Amino acid sequence: MSTPTSYLWTSEYVSPGHPDKIADQLSDTVLDIYLARDPHAKVACEVLVKGHAVYVAGEITSSAHVTEDLLDAELRQTLRDIGYTREADTCTIHLNISEQSREINRAVTCTEDTAAGDQGIMFGYATRLTPTSMPPAIYLAKAFIDEAYQRVRSEQPLLPDMKSQVTLAYTNDLPTSIDTIVFSSCHAAELSLDDVRTILKRDVIERVVDNLSDASRRLYTRNTVLHLNPAGAWNIGGPVSDAGLTGRKIVVDQYGADCEIGGGAFSGKDPSKVDRSAAYMARHLALRALACYPDATSIKVQLSYAIGRTEPVSLRIYDPATGATYPLPAPYTMRDLTPEAIIMHLGLRAPIYRVTAHQGHFGVQPYQANGYRHYQWEEVEGLTR
Repeated sequence: MSTPTSYLWTSEYVSPGHPDKIADQLSDTVLDIYLARDPHAKVACEVLVKGHAVYVAGEITSSAHVTEDLLDAELRQTLRDIGYTREADTCTIHLNISEQSREINRAVTCTEDTAAGDQGIMFGYATRLTPTSMPPAIYLAKAFIDEAYQRVRSEQPLLPDMKSQVTLAYTNDLPTSIDTIVFSSCHAAELSLDDVRTILKRDVIERVVDNLSDASRRLYTRNTVLHLNPAGAWNIGGPVSDAGLTGRKIVVDQYGADCEIGGGAFSGKDPSKVDRSAAYMARHLALRALACYPDATSIKVQLSYAIGRTEPVSLRIYDPATGATYPLPAPYTMRDLTPEAIIMHLGLRAPIYRVTAHQGHFGVQPYQANGYRHYQWEEVEGLTR
């Protein structure tokens, strides 16, 4: 009889008000502005936030006429939507945007079919262990953030900048308990540290746990360790206390510690960049494989591309627990994995991206808004989670 394998496993998540996620949302705001006016716009936009300044830089080639005044107004509205109302009115916004490199543009558009805008590897992941098919640790860490972030404009004056971390105890590759929860939230000065810790324990942690499935609820025990604002009072957060940069939360944006990352960030990139579009397709394929192969508990997908080429250089679909490899699930073929086919199948030429930087890229229920279908990569018929 084999000895049970036990270990601890941790993932983290951050709120939309974290400086890096502010930068992501601002980058995707610029992307959405252009795609709303020109679905074929080529956009690569980076943002730095620090103090009371926002720096926007990038390469954009588009037939749309977008004024600096429009960009300025929409970027400030995004800041308001995140919860930085006063800062949106007082910050300075610096714009430095030029056209996409002609060499890159030529490589991407040199064929009838959109080619990959760069080389790269992308991963997708899906599991039956949670309702959203996301890995358990990041699923819980995100659930705690989502609950706390609702209180930013409530009678409990938590501020937008937050971080969470969940450590699970595993035995034989299945979670058996929540070992530790770390949660830090910026908060208004009128809240004492005891007040903040009470809110986080009673109204965030315990409320989330109460709404979990029976199996997940049992993971939270009297032995679960809570570190709530462990550094003490936290009244000054956001870009005033820490610089934020587009693409610096790529592990948070994907699957936490449970899956490798390809290295390419998502935000600020139009769908010709396979860092984004192929990563969404890899998630879709992982979900589809779960639906097609009921013996798999989890599925991992790796795709790779070469700049200027259309079909993937490589593809692997497998169960990370057993190593079992699976074929590309029906009805897909390799031709369905070209950038153009992915873009068309998942509806990626629409202005749907700012919400992904705000709500998360994966594990969000698809919905219709403003005439566009959001999160189409999460739509899979016949999947039992």
